[in-house]
Amino acid sequence: MSQTPLTVTDELSARLLDRLGAPALVELTAYVALANMYARSNIALGVTSQGFSAACDLKPLAVPATA
Repeated sequence: MSQTPLTVTDELSARLLDRLGAPALVELTAYVALANMYARSNIALGVTSQGFSAACDLKPLAVPATA
């Protein structure tokens, strides 16, 4: 979700701006920031996965590429 140091380049931001437009880019940025805050808060509070996806037998949405 988020990495430190940041990996969003000016080129990526420009491409997203071209494809999405300014209002959508602002909304996307706000959503990512909110999700980042939730994730970091959960880590700080010691909240761990409850295993719901495993209980539902959900398959991953994406499969990592192999080299």
